[in-house]
Order: sequence, then C-alpha cells, then structure tokens
Amino acid sequence: MKPIKKSFFVALAVIFILWVITIVIVFKYPVGKKNESMWTHTTSENIEKLNVTGYGIYVNNQKIGYSISKEEKTNCGFRISEKSYMNINAYGMSQNVTTFTISEADKDLSLKSFYFELVSGEHNVRTNGVIKNDSIYLTIETAGEKKNEVFAIGDKPFVPASVERLVQLIKVKKDTVYHYSIFEPTSEKIVDVEIKKDGKETINVGDKNYNADVVIVKMLGLESKLYFDTDGTMLMESSPMGITMRREPLDGLKTFAKGNEGLKIFQTYAIYPEGRIPEPRNTQHLVLDLSGIAPDYQFPSDERQKYNNGTVTIDVLKPVKGFSVNDIDKSKFASSLKSTVFIPCDDIEFKNLAKKITEGARDLSEASNKIIDWVFTNVKKAPTFSVPYAKEVLKSRVGDCNEHAVLFAALARALGIPTKVVVGVVYVDGAFYYHAWNEVYLGNWVACDPVFGQHLADATHLKLEQGTLLDFVKVIELVGQLHIKIIESL
Repeated sequence: MKPIKKSFFVALAVIFILWVITIVIVFKYPVGKKNESMWTHTTSENIEKLNVTGYGIYVNNQKIGYSISKEEKTNCGFRISEKSYMNINAYGMSQNVTTFTISEADKDLSLKSFYFELVSGEHNVRTNGVIKNDSIYLTIETAGEKKNEVFAIGDKPFVPASVERLVQLIKVKKDTVYHYSIFEPTSEKIVDVEIKKDGKETINVGDKNYNADVVIVKMLGLESKLYFDTDGTMLMESSPMGITMRREPLDGLKTFAKGNEGLKIFQTYAIYPEGRIPEPRNTQHLVLDLSGIAPDYQFPSDERQKYNNGTVTIDVLKPVKGFSVNDIDKSKFASSLKSTVFIPCDDIEFKNLAKKITEGARDLSEASNKIIDWVFTNVKKAPTFSVPYAKEVLKSRVGDCNEHAVLFAALARALGIPTKVVVGVVYVDGAFYYHAWNEVYLGNWVACDPVFGQHLADATHLKLEQGTLLDFVKVIELVGQLHIKIIESL
C-alpha cells in the first residue's frame, strides 16, 4: 500500500491535540432552543441588562479565538448562551470552528433544556436536549439525519456554562469542597465537577494587575484555575496544555492573527525518543522505557501491551483462525458492541454496507481485513478538525485518524465484531505522534489501523487510552510530559 507522508502525521498530531482542546472547551459549554436574535449587535445600553462577557481563547499564549457569553434572567430562572470561534492554522491546515450553545436553567442553575451546535468546515452537528423528570431527551442531527436518544440521569445536572454564576451563588469558602454534575452525552454519563477556593494570586489581564481569588475546578481528572476579582467576575481561566481564556473588552475581542500566523505549538506535542526504530511498519516487538507519567495515571496494560513500573513491552498479536460471531459471548463485550451517537452500528445503512464489504469472508479475521481495506481506500486522508461521527464520515468520505477509527468501528460492530477505538502515539520518521486506531476481538484483542491500512497494527502503536471521547480527554495529562526511551525493537 502507498506510504503516507510524514507531513500528514504532523498535521494529524496537531489535529488530534486541538480536537481534544475543543472537547475540553465544548464540555464546559452545552446549553435550549436556538434564537438567532440573541446574537444581534450588543450596545452599551443592553450590555448591563444582558450581562455580556467576552473571553479570548489562547493556546500557549497565542490567541486562536474568542467566546462571547450572555446571561438573561427569565421568569423561571436564567438563559445562558455562549458562542465561540476558533481559527486553526498549522502546517498548511486551516479551519474555522464555531460552537453555539444556549441553556435554559432554573433559578438554582439546574438544567432544563439546551441546544448545542458545532460547525467545522463541512461538518455540522446539532443537539437539542430537554430534561423531564429523571431523564434527558436528546435529538442529535448530523449528516442531514436526526436521531432521538433518552438517557436516565437521576438528579438534574447544572448548566456547565454557569460555573462563574455557580461560584457566586454558593459563595465558595476556602478549603471547602463543593460538587455538582453535568451530563456528558458521548459517554451517557453524569460527570462530577469539584470546586474549591485556593487563596489569592496576582495576575495580569488587559495590562492591569489583579489580586485575584483563585478557584480550582476539577473535571474528568483535569484541573483548571479560575481567577475572580473582588466583585465575583471571572477574569481568566487557566486549563491544561496551555489553554487559557482571558476576559477582554467586546470591541477588540475578535482581533487576533489568522491565516499565515497559525499555531506554533507542534514541537510541544511530538515526542522525540531516545534511540530509533529502523523499520517501524514491520516492527513486531518493542520494549520502551517511559517517564513523566503521574503515579495515579492508569496506564493501559493487556495481553498485547504489558506495562510494569515504567517499562512497556508491545507484541503484535494475531487473530484466531476460523473465529466467528457464534464464538462471541455478547454479554462480555457489551461496551464494544454498543451502538452510540458517534458509532451508530445499529443503523441499517452500516449493516447493509458492512455485509456488502465482507461478502465472501470465511471468518471474522477476513471480514475485519476487508473493512480495513475498504476504509483505507474509500476515505480520503485529510486533517479534519471536528468531533468524529461515523455517519458524517460515511457521507463525506474525508477524515483523519479519528474519522477512520469511528467509521471502522461502526462497520465492524454492525457485523457483531467487538471493536474499540483507542488513542495513543505511533512512531513515524524518528518521532512518536498522537494518533487513533482500533482494536477488534478476533479470539483475542487485535490492534488494527485503518489509516495505515494495517490489518495488524505494528508494535510502534503505543496505547494511552480507550473508550469514549470522555476517556480520551485523559490523554491531556501526558501531553508534554511523556518521555520515551527505545530499549529494543524487532
């Protein structure tokens, strides 16, 4: 198969990290029914009435976009809306990403309904949600189709975009820990958010120094710092990976470098190891020493990838010949056979296509290989800065590793093959780059890579996480911290 240029993986690694950044930002701002009139020009007369605030979005001190949030009091509580815009330009790749969210909340900021929209290039995803009793009713629209979902949630979640207001309402006291919950649809889970006050710190925002109150917010294992002035107004938020949001005047909010300037952040995200791997695509056995991993990080360890006290040994596993769907105990593989918003394997279009692609396959190994070949051949390899939906990928036939992985998973699961999406790093031309691929159960868990067209992914694929988008955010803990030394490669 035709080799893929290093430049693709350079762009792909940037895309993967920025995609995670987007997920972090999006998780904080879900929200009711879209009302375009709310985004008409704001004047000095209605700024106070609407409580409009603007924040510049920065990565490593380089401004890549902005967000504007508006809050209105309603008869029943609050309407909190937020619009963000980011311009990503790195290594010849340029893309605009816009998110739009509106929440309707009770007076205690518990969520009643929300609307969320993400537009990135040709990709457009819309989600409406309504809270009724102990359930959330979702309508998700992507690739021109709508899908309805109902999730049990128990207690009402709060509005994620309302952290500032929540801090004001509960009057956070030092050394007292507060908890609230948000609903995260990609994993169908209620996510716990922890808030605590952490003293004061001098910061500079808009060329002015503030002795700000510091509030620590922990979510998904990640820690952010929020800085408030004496009036309880949020001045800045500092998040992992150099992401900051700084309060800025509305009249200059949209001013920042675009196009040719781009993001000069790639060197932070490539991992240059000690030693080299001479033939990475043919490597069947690899031993690495890893450092920079936090003690509480749950590093993946399984039959293919054995991790012990900083040393990981990776061996390419082969499928069991003649293994069929009848050999699978579905009760043991529920999560890797499940149809989700991002991987809708129960969709008749995926079932029919998977059956057509794998016609003539004598076992699940041959079926998996046929799907890999089809995805490799039919999906154009191009950096795509969006949340990956298999339905959208099937329509556009364009994407990077994320799109390849979710499309492969949808087709394989449609046949009843347990399939995971995993993220990690892969070795290309002297460095490890962030990447996503798949694992399929073919008598044992076998790694495969639709981007490379590899039926059996080579041993330079080092897995860091697996599961849902929610799980992938955990990789942020390792970015810029992970160091690799090559001990042995065969």
